[in-house]
Amino acid sequence: MRELNCFGETCPKPVIRALKALGDPAAAGSVRVLVDNEVAVENLRRLAASKGAQADVACREGGWAVEITGAPLPAAPGGEEAEAGLPEGIVCPAPAPVSPPVAGEAPTVLVGANVLGRGNDELGGVLMRGVLFAMAERAEVPRRLIFYNSGALLTCEGSPALDDIRALAERGCEVLTCGTCLDYLGLKDALAVGGVTNLYAITEAMLGAGKVVTL
Repeated sequence: MRELNCFGETCPKPVIRALKALGDPAAAGSVRVLVDNEVAVENLRRLAASKGAQADVACREGGWAVEITGAPLPAAPGGEEAEAGLPEGIVCPAPAPVSPPVAGEAPTVLVGANVLGRGNDELGGVLMRGVLFAMAERAEVPRRLIFYNSGALLTCEGSPALDDIRALAERGCEVLTCGTCLDYLGLKDALAVGGVTNLYAITEAMLGAGKVVTL
């Protein structure tokens, strides 16, 4: 069985490497992936499920070994260098693939900090809360909000902007938070609104959206 050492690699690299390895006919639908973080373990479980395969997880020194077996063989030759996309449902976790932009659609908004602007962070926090409140009060809401880096703090328990973000979600705005960021900040169990995504999906959203606004 082919083995991939993904120790030290963050989302979405372990899943992408496993997906490409499974695309190699020589792998015969099986691969063992060594990872050192729980986010990667869950992503690999979802990858296996998306392929109709079995995922077995065993503890290893410093991490886990995830064995994926029974994946269908590729229809055409692949290999680790082949192009590949993440299946729907993968989280780092990732959302469904981004649909093509539609003329006149609402923008995707990237929130990379829990404050707005540089300078005084207390003032920046007030400004960020004001912007999110204003968004929630508009007749049309953004298509999606993506929170990353310290912006992930805004979607977690204790956030002063939580009510406004929840109001946006209830009105159809897709709310996503970077899973790697939540893990790094120790907040993966504190997410209070929306779903979890990864850098692969964030990139797809940025490049696939008709309009992107960065706060």
